[in-house]
Amino acid sequence: MATASFAVAVLLTLFVGGAAAAVGRAPAARSAGTTFPGTGVFAFGSAASLGSLAGTGVNAPIVGMAATPSAQGYWLVGADGGVYAFGDARYFGSLGGVALSRPIVGMAATADGGGYWLVASDGGVFTFGDAPFAGSLGATALSDPIVGMAASPDAKGYWLVGADGGVFAFGDAGYAGSLGATALSDPIVGIAAAPGGGGYWLAGADGGVFTFGDATFTGSLGGRTPDQPIVGLAATPDGGGYWLVGADGGVFTFGDATFAGSLAAQAPAQPVVGIAAAGAGGYWLAEGESTRSPFTAGVVADVGGRGGQVTAAVEDLYTGKVYAYDPDLAVATASIVKVQFLGTVLAEAQSAGRGLTPQEQGLAAPMIEVSDNTAASAMLAHVGGPSAVAAFDASVGLSGSSVIANWAFSTTTAPDQLVLLHHLVNPNPVLTDQSRAYALSLLAQVEPSQAFGVTAGIAPGALQGIKTGRYPSSGVYGSIGWVRGQGRDYLIAVLTQAEPSEQTADATMDEISTSAWEALGH
Repeated sequence: MATASFAVAVLLTLFVGGAAAAVGRAPAARSAGTTFPGTGVFAFGSAASLGSLAGTGVNAPIVGMAATPSAQGYWLVGADGGVYAFGDARYFGSLGGVALSRPIVGMAATADGGGYWLVASDGGVFTFGDAPFAGSLGATALSDPIVGMAASPDAKGYWLVGADGGVFAFGDAGYAGSLGATALSDPIVGIAAAPGGGGYWLAGADGGVFTFGDATFTGSLGGRTPDQPIVGLAATPDGGGYWLVGADGGVFTFGDATFAGSLAAQAPAQPVVGIAAAGAGGYWLAEGESTRSPFTAGVVADVGGRGGQVTAAVEDLYTGKVYAYDPDLAVATASIVKVQFLGTVLAEAQSAGRGLTPQEQGLAAPMIEVSDNTAASAMLAHVGGPSAVAAFDASVGLSGSSVIANWAFSTTTAPDQLVLLHHLVNPNPVLTDQSRAYALSLLAQVEPSQAFGVTAGIAPGALQGIKTGRYPSSGVYGSIGWVRGQGRDYLIAVLTQAEPSEQTADATMDEISTSAWEALGH
């Protein structure tokens, strides 16, 4: 995890602990005309050059690939579920144009090449061609997002793996163990099935390799740190070895996996996102999304050098990738907690089978739009106090927040605020579409004097909703919001406390907001 002096891109659990975990979320609509650069596919060894998307525009970043059984073709898949076939790979359909609960993160092909599965980060599984549906995790609360899948040799089942190393088996895919209860130094990024179907390998972003069942361990990067994080894993046909690939296209071989070349010295235009084996003597590498972390070395140095305490998180809604700075730090909310009050009253009204009463609307509007503290205190009392808000927080999965009667000193984390925003922006079982629309209408009408922080550096009209808070005597300043426009769609939360001055807090919020806008353009 990032600390106050170090920040990295990390995948964070967005829906934790609540029944609503990762269920029913649809991405916000893209702005008109948004396209992503097509990506290259690079062939090495016996792998044939069969084509790519380079020079074309696609609707979402490429996130993975799978080879045909003949090793004479491959499919590419985008975060929106778009599928692209090359060589002898046949097209059996895709999810392009379908509103997904979560972005697609991987795919696997059937044994005869007559179909394929797509998997989303919430564990939702989608089948095409002769790929059978054997179950999914779409209605399951996950500790960490799913990052990959592998099919059983007879294509009657499959495994899904989470970033925490949790493994979920479906159909005739046998469960051989997982890392779900193991503290990992880096997230898991991929899974490959052993040829006999009795085991599998997991690969970590640091190059660690973990074996289960009859999968043979033939080495890992161990204490060696790759120049760029490992992003994919592919096994040789006989299971006697495997390849790892880094985001820079660097390839690492183990066991009987042969080295046939890499992109490490070529600086690919976009990060590599996957590898697929072409038999025993070659492989393909696929480029993927082009975004980068908002938390650049310069931003991290600036934020760390200003003093105070900062927690921040940004999620690219196009790719599902979350970037965070000190995500575990809990800070005082000031007026940002009022959004939790709003969610609580909406959920309570729903439970009673009604809409908000005129009295409730009379408190909600000023509480959000002009940040009226009297209205907020009255709303907290009306919903049943801190315990009622805590119940709502639990239902949506806020795991690092705590509400107290002296509500300005309630605490929260930046990732928790992304979870809350998700439940306002995207369909979910906790808040109805009507409730979400009402909440977003208030966040979209916050008066200018209350709109600061995550407004910095963005294009006019891109701010879809915002809530801010400040308690100057404690150096507390924060801003959360939803930004969409000009090829960007992201949620952002920047929270500070113990700031030396309002000017330093503003500088930090403005710099992170500006960097997010610059980094997440597609």
